[in-house]
Amino acid sequence: MPRNHTFLAALLAAFTLSLPVAHAQTATVVVPQEPGSLLPHFDLLSIAHEAQDLVFERLFVIGPDGNYLPELAAEVPTLENGGLSPDGTTYTIRLRPEARWHDGTPVTARDVIFTWRVITDPDLPIPTRTVWQDIDAIEAADDHTVVITFPGPNVTFLGAAAFAGAYVLPAHLLEGSDLNASPFHRQPVGSGPFRLVEWQAGTLLRFERVDDYWGENAELDRVVLRVVPGAEAQRSLLERGEVDLVLQLAMTELPFVNALADYEAVPVPTFANWQVWLNNEDPILADVRVRQALVYAIDRELIADALLGGLTEPSDAALPPSHWAHADDVRSYPFDPEAAEQLLDEAGWTRPTPTAVRTRDGAELEIEIINIAGQADRLQVIQAIQSFWRDVGVRAEVRSIDAASFPPTLGAGEYQAAYGFFGEQQEPTWNLWLGTNWQRYDNPEAFELLERYSVTIDRDERRELAVAFQHLVAEDVPVLFIAPRPLLAAATTDLEGYAPTTATSLWNAARWRK
Repeated sequence: MPRNHTFLAALLAAFTLSLPVAHAQTATVVVPQEPGSLLPHFDLLSIAHEAQDLVFERLFVIGPDGNYLPELAAEVPTLENGGLSPDGTTYTIRLRPEARWHDGTPVTARDVIFTWRVITDPDLPIPTRTVWQDIDAIEAADDHTVVITFPGPNVTFLGAAAFAGAYVLPAHLLEGSDLNASPFHRQPVGSGPFRLVEWQAGTLLRFERVDDYWGENAELDRVVLRVVPGAEAQRSLLERGEVDLVLQLAMTELPFVNALADYEAVPVPTFANWQVWLNNEDPILADVRVRQALVYAIDRELIADALLGGLTEPSDAALPPSHWAHADDVRSYPFDPEAAEQLLDEAGWTRPTPTAVRTRDGAELEIEIINIAGQADRLQVIQAIQSFWRDVGVRAEVRSIDAASFPPTLGAGEYQAAYGFFGEQQEPTWNLWLGTNWQRYDNPEAFELLERYSVTIDRDERRELAVAFQHLVAEDVPVLFIAPRPLLAAATTDLEGYAPTTATSLWNAARWRK
């Protein structure tokens, strides 16, 4: 090579090395639990929905301001655009014609109808069928138009269709298959901006950008969900700067995160309550006096201040104070051990000495509380409840189970009490009551109010029905509400675009960048 060519080649190489390198954009997200399944509608845990949000899409999503936004639908049906009939019974949903599954097949009305059939199939272990089961007719007007009809006015469909787990399924890949044994549980094919490429059990899930995604391609190259259940292990990752986001941050970690220079605590909007499910069909808990006593016995203000970061206050209403339909004048249960003891005495549970466990007909008053294994912050609350109940003569034992087993265990009624949280939508679908009803609540008057709610067009009238329902629930105590759930995430200051909603935190991960 001539000398001047050698010199030019060397100069070009030096110039190339000096150019900035475009690094792969990876967002690492810490989650406290491993999803049980990535096949939508089979796993009710919120972490499963977060993971599914990367792969699948809904007809609509809930934006940060609480308004509905179209996702697979071309628009949100309203009276003005003709998508909602004047009598409120029929929704006409027009799908985006450009939407595609990851294998290139178009998303069509057939997929929406198939999804409805899956959700309402009584032979499948679907934990909630709220609203979808009320559909009277569903049909395809054409390949990209679905017409859904209810027997009467229905105001809750948009909330159900935008619910965290209401993802549309690919009929051409799943129809006629055994969904219980489907490989989709761990190898899903969706229409979203990312696809799952690796799942290391108990450790991580790795998602990569779909480069031929039908919409606007993701800014990120990949999203990694790391399963880290313990606060101490999460602290180590934050201190070393190895993660971009920690979901469901324990309230006790707020001071620690605030002291970190490169992270900030982000409030996550929620209409959820921390609560203790009580199996109302259990021989002990079927007595309303026992349920009321268990609430009186707990110093919920102390729990809120000491274990929930002082960011919330106890409430006895089914909807938290932040919700527009919250009832603020329901029966309340302030910390009152004497009232608890009196109710237990009336129910026939007596104690021979002030420190003994109460008995009735020779049987001890013992309640088992289920907790999700590895959730130390939840365990602290349960241990506090144990202590308060012990003071009034109730023995409480804790049984830890894995996250994937939590919904089916409660769904089968194989429990007495269980601690966790449950949330509602901006427009309530009453999933805790009309959907899962893990508490086995049976009050025809209360359920009639909810049925009237779903067909009432006027918002003020709906609020009156919601308030009346919350009054009945506060009297019956089918669920023991601890306090509204303050939800926090820890996000690196380098992460742009993170905008959590009442539905999920990863709904717009395609628009994140670092």
